[in-house]
Amino acid sequence: MSEITAPRFENGRAMLMAGLRVHHGYDEAATAIPAQWARFARLLPLPGQVGRQDYGVMCGGDVAARRFEYMTAAEVERFDGLPQDLDRMKIPEAHYAVFTHVGHVSGLRRTWAAIHEWLPTSGWKSAASPDFERYGPGFDPVTGLGDMEIWFPVVRP
Repeated sequence: MSEITAPRFENGRAMLMAGLRVHHGYDEAATAIPAQWARFARLLPLPGQVGRQDYGVMCGGDVAARRFEYMTAAEVERFDGLPQDLDRMKIPEAHYAVFTHVGHVSGLRRTWAAIHEWLPTSGWKSAASPDFERYGPGFDPVTGLGDMEIWFPVVRP
């Protein structure tokens, strides 16, 4: 099993997200997601943006087709006044297992894999809610290092 630190648990509030949603194949994600982030960074700050965090939201996927949808986003106060070409998503309140990612952003895939290995023996199950990467103000997009967490929604079986 990959190394991860024990999670902390948080009750997350409902959030409104705005950004870019793109479908990716598993094999292309390592290059396509950084390009998506570069496009999104040029749009910041968004009108009505809340805080200095950015989010990588997993919007769903098709394991058999080896594809998933990923949203580069920022939290906003409201959807009114946003450019029409931005995608929107409501994230409901949820209970989260929060994992700190240590190391370069390129290693996030290993942290995600470790979370999916942790889940079956954790006493929790995945909730029907989006999970996301949270890039805090200490994250440096130039070096790919700093303040990164994965917020994974969970419920008791």
